Amino acid sequence: MNATISMDEVGRVVLPKAIREAIGIVGRMVINVEVVDNAALITVPAPTRGVMARKRGRLVYAGPLPKGWDSGEAVTAMRKRRIHP
Repeated sequence: MNATISMDEVGRVVLPKAIREAIGIVGRMVINVEVVDNAALITVPAPTRGVMARKRGRLVYAGPLPKGWDSGEAVTAMRKRRIHP
């Protein structure tokens, strides 16, 4: 994949969506930039937490759930903690 992009007056560049998707950049995340032989090498660090994905415009956990996970029970417990801290 190849693209020509422009830089603004303060040095910002915007990576096209196709490039971000190809290397796994989603949402607001930290990326690594390294200069190698006069070229910028952009890499995405290995995830430190669960797998995240965009679904209907929202960033959500998309990894495996613990055995016996009950999402209804988790929502009920969260609501109780909000009402009765």
